[in-house]
Amino acid sequence: MSHELGTGPAAAIAAAANKTAAVNAAPAASAPINKVSTLTSARPFSPLREKLLRRKVTIAGKDGHAHLARPIDETDAGALIRCYDAMTDRGRWFRVLHHLPHLSEDMAREFCTPDPERDLCIVLEGDGPLEGEILGGARITGDKDGKTAEYSVTLRPEAEGLGLAHKALELVFEAAREMGYTHIWGTIHSENGPMLQLAHSLNLHVHRDPNDAALMVSEGDL
Repeated sequence: MSHELGTGPAAAIAAAANKTAAVNAAPAASAPINKVSTLTSARPFSPLREKLLRRKVTIAGKDGHAHLARPIDETDAGALIRCYDAMTDRGRWFRVLHHLPHLSEDMAREFCTPDPERDLCIVLEGDGPLEGEILGGARITGDKDGKTAEYSVTLRPEAEGLGLAHKALELVFEAAREMGYTHIWGTIHSENGPMLQLAHSLNLHVHRDPNDAALMVSEGDL
């Protein structure tokens, strides 16, 4: 995959942007989220979500390296900003579908605290030179109907071409099924060839967005 891998904005990014615009001062610092309690109020605990929470899931790339996959949490905000900064301008454009050269701290914190009732975001931990960093991740953001969820995936350039995006999406799709979702969808820029190829490899139906000729919609039943 090229550096241009990344779906369009999940609802969380839009929510973060709106919240940031509405706040004049940075919010007071809050205590780090306990990794065990983060999902306790969510939908009935599924086996996969529990394994992710207990840090018992790894994803192996084509290079043979296994990377821990776990739920994102509030303490990841700094690593998330660095992951976003590592992307190319074109890659960032494809990720959020508008000009956003840098994630603010407020946006990063908001993105790192998904709604435990409806959403799941997993991150892949780096190793070697990138130990302590986030390689990328995949996310599902539940729609209000409780049956449909938007998906998104992002990788920093160093992690592309290893099959990690495909496996990360398979993981969150499985989690989405366990959470009761029956349909997933995502928005992809029409020039984002690697992401379109990834959608096809996941057997998703890809078609032109009827409201925007520059965008494609990929969707499928779970």
